[in-house]
Amino acid sequence: MNRTLMWAVWSVAAVASAAPKTLVVGAGDCSGVELVTGLTDFGVALRPKLKADLYEADVVLDIVRPRPTRTLDDVQRQVESARTLFYNGQNERALDLLKQALSELERAPISGEPWKVMSQALTLKGVVLLGLGKKAEALEAFRTVLRVEPAHTLSKDDFTPSVLTQFEVLRKELSRVKKVQLQVQSSTSGADVLVEGRLMGVTPLTLSLAPSSYRLLVRAGDRSSYLRVVTVPREGVVQVDLEAEGALATQAPLCLNAKDKGAESAALKLANTVTADDLILVRREGPRSTPGSFVAARYEIRTGSVVREGRVQAPLKGKPAFPALAEFLLTGQGSSLIVTPDAPTSMVVVEKKPGAADVVVERLAEAKPPETTTRAADLPSPPTPPPPPPVVGGSTISAARVASFVMMGVGAGLAVTGVVLDLQGDSVRARYRALLQPDGRLPDPSLPAHREALGLAATASQSRLVSWSVLGAGVGVLAAGVVTLLVFPGTTSTVAVVPGPDGAAFSWTTSF
Repeated sequence: MNRTLMWAVWSVAAVASAAPKTLVVGAGDCSGVELVTGLTDFGVALRPKLKADLYEADVVLDIVRPRPTRTLDDVQRQVESARTLFYNGQNERALDLLKQALSELERAPISGEPWKVMSQALTLKGVVLLGLGKKAEALEAFRTVLRVEPAHTLSKDDFTPSVLTQFEVLRKELSRVKKVQLQVQSSTSGADVLVEGRLMGVTPLTLSLAPSSYRLLVRAGDRSSYLRVVTVPREGVVQVDLEAEGALATQAPLCLNAKDKGAESAALKLANTVTADDLILVRREGPRSTPGSFVAARYEIRTGSVVREGRVQAPLKGKPAFPALAEFLLTGQGSSLIVTPDAPTSMVVVEKKPGAADVVVERLAEAKPPETTTRAADLPSPPTPPPPPPVVGGSTISAARVASFVMMGVGAGLAVTGVVLDLQGDSVRARYRALLQPDGRLPDPSLPAHREALGLAATASQSRLVSWSVLGAGVGVLAAGVVTLLVFPGTTSTVAVVPGPDGAAFSWTTSF
């Protein structure tokens, strides 16, 4: 592959990796059918315009609140089935069933306190692994239990003396490990703090944890925070805005039980959490059981500023208001159905189209200038225009020369940015290499380090792709600027017209 083609591929990859993601969130009474229906219809109108750049509600909810596919009771029965298989000597089948159960428990809302089932599944997994001769994996399963619940005990009726002895040895081992202080604070004091689904205390709370990764959630009443994965000892303080995070409803479409500035703050926080580029916040105005109207504002997350805002009358099914609102928010192209805050007048006229009594259309009343009366004598005399000066053309720098300077500047800036981004990724790559085994393989899948290593590998790969793409694009643009500078002339044609008493003199000069 030649260099030019490589630069082109890098440029396309950089654009693809930087594709914007737009998050759509409603705000208000999320239990109201009018708001939910309007949000759904607006999403249908927006999806063909954004396609893959639209953040789907299910994806967002899985990021901040992973949802299981089975109930906790179903998982409990699955663990019991695995226990039966183990007692019957079918260790491999029992292990497969336990892995499925633990995977489901990792998605279970830890606000439901699934720790009891998870600890049973982990201890049984450790016993099964011991039976299969996989001692290192078995001990890690036991350690996971003891990190969250140091006082956890095993029943003498369910476990053999050798397992009980090994478990106690691990307990003493972990008791000697230096603990790390993790402070959990929330905007609502007295909120429950749960780690891996186990209630640990109320905020403000200081936890003493052994180095590892933990799932953490804070709840107060019917509100709960986003699910966090905290890594000890790299995180010492966790701040939770329970009002903002707890406002998010648990079902699609995405909706916040909040109003005014509280809704705006909660929506921007959610957009930042899922790393969206744009946010569209939709509100409904008007009492229940009436069509009302919908106000939508588009925000740029990087600056937190409002890009565009419009309002439409809540349409009946099949009416064009939502597609028009979507087009306006994305492109700025107006419509008679859209009312904007910066309209020339605040008067809104609601009218019905002839022959269609059930179609409600909003338009702006025409703004009329104030009527004034001025006498001709009060007007100042117009100034006498000066004689026209000679029109003389001069040499000017060519557009190609200006474009070459611009391209060289942009190319140099992109190249420097690519180098900086590549250097910033060194820490991630160093951490990834530190997690690898001596032979270069990933840690064992049963270890928490395996999941962390996979995440770091993906992050490092994406970072390297982006940095090289930006660097390649910068070098390509810089080269194009140099070529333009060398090939095209520095000045343009010059035309001069000089008026005289008997006519005008005309001259034309150019450069090649």
